[in-house]
Amino acid sequence: MSSGRERVAIVFMTISAIMTLILGAAVVYEVSHPRGQVETLSPASGNQQGASGASSAAAGSGVTAASRGTAGVAGTGGHAVTTGGGAVAVSSASGSAVGVSRGLITVGGIYDETGPVDATVERDTVRAYFDLVNAKGGINGYKFQLLDCDSGYDPQQAHQCSDRLLSQGVLAIVGWTSVNGEQPETPYLTGKGVPVIGGLGVPAEFASALSYPQTAAFETYGTAMGTHAADLGIHKPGLVLLNANFIKPVEQALLNALHKHGIHETSANEVDATKADYTDIVVKLRSEGADSIIAALDPYSYARLFQAMDRQSWHPKFLGLGLDKKSAQQQYASAVYNAESLTPVLEVDEHQNVAAIGEYLSTVKKYYPNQYSALDVYTVQQWLAAKFFVDAVAKIGSHPVTRQALVTAMNSIKGWSNGLTVPLSYAASRHDPNRCFQWTRNQRGTWHTYSGWTCF
Repeated sequence: MSSGRERVAIVFMTISAIMTLILGAAVVYEVSHPRGQVETLSPASGNQQGASGASSAAAGSGVTAASRGTAGVAGTGGHAVTTGGGAVAVSSASGSAVGVSRGLITVGGIYDETGPVDATVERDTVRAYFDLVNAKGGINGYKFQLLDCDSGYDPQQAHQCSDRLLSQGVLAIVGWTSVNGEQPETPYLTGKGVPVIGGLGVPAEFASALSYPQTAAFETYGTAMGTHAADLGIHKPGLVLLNANFIKPVEQALLNALHKHGIHETSANEVDATKADYTDIVVKLRSEGADSIIAALDPYSYARLFQAMDRQSWHPKFLGLGLDKKSAQQQYASAVYNAESLTPVLEVDEHQNVAAIGEYLSTVKKYYPNQYSALDVYTVQQWLAAKFFVDAVAKIGSHPVTRQALVTAMNSIKGWSNGLTVPLSYAASRHDPNRCFQWTRNQRGTWHTYSGWTCF
């Protein structure tokens, strides 16, 4: 009998010890993870940062109150996108609240702020739109902030930026401009469940379920330029292309379109953005008997190419993309006269009376006047990215703002009329909505649009 009572006592003591350990662990967890610590599930009416500075925090300044938390893991609800670009990535957005705190939504952007390409104007264009929205009181109780990171025209530096922004818990990437960063970082970021809105139009941005471009793909640019070359009576073009890490499929699309129309290039020349002098390229193309130049360069490289053409007194037909940057065009001088270009957005020069362009120009001029002269087709694209993102947040309404909610809202946008492009529509199965261009020609320093929308 006594031995039985001892055994019972031992059993009760053992159970008591186990329960003490369990309860102790629970108390420790509650202390280290207090409920309500991160206020991210609904809009807050107070503690909102004012419009001046709400969109201008730098990524290098550390984790802000708006970006505390972790980047969140991929949740359920993956989507597959089928595009003309080949491989399709299936990704899932996180259903947890990330990048939203105390009435402030924090997004990230990777920009070439140093190096041969200056994308600070694209960065500041996104901020200008956020400043405009914030000054009007925000959306659904939220205001917006952009954390930027300098990729320095270096893919490795761009990857470091991705990890930095992930660690800062941004809700999404919005309006980025990183020439050598976007192609490798799009699958990396979307693979982490982070939506990507906007960008240059590199192939990877059209092969991910979580990427939402508003502009045309560079591959579609190639098809359009090759087709338009036939309209211009071009027979033997010399090609000059920036040797970015996404250029090969773009070059192939251009060549396919040229060859389809019986046009054969004299040579295809890939050049680095740091190339200081294009005299050798001009001499080469002229000696090959090229009747024209078809180019896809950054604005600053165009300036050096036009200067070399001037020095050689050789001005054949010229077809390029992204030629309408005023600050760079000052260096083009008369060499750009009669050059042809194409644009997936309304050309700004002669459409300043259009309400959407007036809003864009006046907003950048108000908040970032020093960037006004540097505006170009790429800044319009990133303005649209910021606008599209804010419109998607508005569609979420009073529901919690999460990455998954954002993706659902963006996939529901149909016939988005922004005043700058053809109406754009999105769905879970298609994120390539802008395949239309207008043809423009430089008339003594001013770009003149001479066509309606031509779609491919």
